[in-house]
Amino acid sequence: MIGLVTGANRGFGYEVVKEGLKRGHTMIASSFEMEPDQIKDLMELKAVHKEKLAVVALDVTDEKSVSNAYDEVSRLFDRVDFIVNSAGIIFERNVMPGDPIADINIDNFRKTLDVNVIGDAIVLKYFINLIYRSEDACIINISSEAALLDQEGYGYMMYSTSKYALNMYSQKVYNYLRIEKPEKAIRLFMTHPGRMDTVMGKENAQIHPSESAKGHLDIIERKIDIPSMKVPYIDYKGNPM
Repeated sequence: MIGLVTGANRGFGYEVVKEGLKRGHTMIASSFEMEPDQIKDLMELKAVHKEKLAVVALDVTDEKSVSNAYDEVSRLFDRVDFIVNSAGIIFERNVMPGDPIADINIDNFRKTLDVNVIGDAIVLKYFINLIYRSEDACIINISSEAALLDQEGYGYMMYSTSKYALNMYSQKVYNYLRIEKPEKAIRLFMTHPGRMDTVMGKENAQIHPSESAKGHLDIIERKIDIPSMKVPYIDYKGNPM
């Protein structure tokens, strides 16, 4: 299979690329940071896996950047079989100083929505045509347990809002594909990746991102039996959220 991963230069995205290569997939690793020190780990994988790994510049908040990345990828490959939209951002800690309503940083809130929601939409806008060419396509939008409405507390107000919005966008895409393009049988999941030990998740870390990466590849490869779902919101083990 041929897979595209956004936010692939570190953390969970990097682990998905690494695990995908280990399993024999052709991987497309995208990152908005392309300085040598920022993609050093990816280039080390590239030195080993050669043509099995493509490293491309892609800023999910910049439509021109995504368009350019699509042009580059479409010159290399005739299809994409799976997309893992893992690029994300968080500005908050669980407990923030001050009043989260009166003191909310609106610039950071807009940036959070721009990366975590609109970014996924821009990526799919351009890469959906390559997904349509696959015979067994899968789209995974990385969400979070923070998107659940039936939880107490008020932490991560901006981040949680962005992940809830991402889930609604993902649900609408899922509905469209199911109703208007059933013959393509494209799978789509919004997933809680677990509380990973990454730059974003270190405060509440419970697992290494490699564990989540393996679970997501198992989902993509159909190694986990996931029944048909009206709302395809699951964790990295395939359990309904």
